[in-house]
Amino acid sequence: MKNFKKSAVALGLLAAVVGLGAQSFIAPAEVSAKANLDVAFDFEPHRGGRDARPENTLYSYAYAIEMGATSIECDMQLTGDGHIVMSHNPVLNPDITRDASGKYVEANKYDIRTMTVPEIQKFDVGVMDPSTDYYTYHGASQVTPKSAQIPTIEQLFQLIKDSGRDVYVNIETKSYPDPEYPVGYKHNADPKKFVAEFNRVVNQYGMQDKVILQSFDWATLIEQKKVNPNISTSALWCEQPSWGRDSECLRAFEKEKSPWLGGLDIKDFKGNPVEAAHAIGADVVSPYYTEINQDMVTLAHSYGMKVVPWTVNSVTDMAMMYDMGVDGMISDKPWILRAFLEKRGAKLRPTVKVAVPKYHLEPNHRDTAENKKIEGGLDAAY
Repeated sequence: MKNFKKSAVALGLLAAVVGLGAQSFIAPAEVSAKANLDVAFDFEPHRGGRDARPENTLYSYAYAIEMGATSIECDMQLTGDGHIVMSHNPVLNPDITRDASGKYVEANKYDIRTMTVPEIQKFDVGVMDPSTDYYTYHGASQVTPKSAQIPTIEQLFQLIKDSGRDVYVNIETKSYPDPEYPVGYKHNADPKKFVAEFNRVVNQYGMQDKVILQSFDWATLIEQKKVNPNISTSALWCEQPSWGRDSECLRAFEKEKSPWLGGLDIKDFKGNPVEAAHAIGADVVSPYYTEINQDMVTLAHSYGMKVVPWTVNSVTDMAMMYDMGVDGMISDKPWILRAFLEKRGAKLRPTVKVAVPKYHLEPNHRDTAENKKIEGGLDAAY
């Protein structure tokens, strides 16, 4: 991201929002987000690259660095003892989580947000259950370790520091403000506490100019701008009502406001999420890739905002996004995305080998030429 200077248009939009009785917003005018993503096309392995390594683990994050990622896309949860761990799901996912006996856990049994870090790290998320649909979609191409812990945000930042690589972290507050999603809503983290702990660790590791805070729960983005407006923010969204009311839906065609937008009503912006995201001072807009079009890209760029769609996994879709002029892409299949971007001549960071403590991978299903590409240059000694 460049040093964004928010226009007078933003102030007008903010005044309109406040007049509509939304939450208290800060004016983004003259705020300069620190993360400078103009150094390269924003090549982002999703959850570290979940089709290549166990998601949101030190293995996947190391793989992302090795692949030359501009940013590591990842997720965080606030634990019961007030710390941050890296997990997409608020409750331990039975498709990827084993207990001390080696059995996959029961669904909806272990809520991370009520547990301590030591309790959470007793579980193993290194090997996906091969009997699940999740494995069918994401597991067949994975290189798996013998075991893997759910890491803390401190462990992620330390890995980056130890690698010596100049890499950003596009990190999501997993927050669930919608009562229609009871599993998420029941123990949802307080946005102020979540953002406060995030900023504490960011400051501890000096990562202020290396993080982008993303979220579907825009209340956390609004809170971030209050706490430290210089940290870049990315507004995630989707419009898929078919995904159910527990999805992060804009609800543009429903009577009530979406609880995901931090007090905004998308209808006040004529259903345009780019306008709404601009009103809260977001530096990046990050839509589901099927829900972006050329007009949205052009509008976002006119406001000085980047466009980074998720989750783009096929070459056909990558080409469609690239031709629209997006600034980055998030993908489960980073080896495919990197090959595509290289062919298109995109500016990329070089690949590299990363030494990770206890980085011992099982050599399962690594025999084909296609799978060897997924290795991304890993040293066999690991």
